[in-house]
Amino acid sequence: MTATSQLLGDLLAELHEVTDSGDALDSAIVAAVEGAQMIAVAAEAAREGAGAGTPLELAREALGAMRASVVAATVSVRTLEDRRRTQGVGSP
Repeated sequence: MTATSQLLGDLLAELHEVTDSGDALDSAIVAAVEGAQMIAVAAEAAREGAGAGTPLELAREALGAMRASVVAATVSVRTLEDRRRTQGVGSP
């Protein structure tokens, strides 16, 4: 495991301990770091000459994590907008 993937793995473990999985913004943060770690692992596999499909599959998994991050961030924005409207605060 490279220093990059190890660092991201350690960060991910820490995030799982300190974030609220029910909060969309926290979920977006975790998914983004998961995706970054998966990309680092895919890059490592490609550099080591792993089977042709391995880096590609890892990169596809990373893409899935990044998509999850975007979905979670989108939910957060909508939730915050709804909260703003119910509190009677105008749009920016």
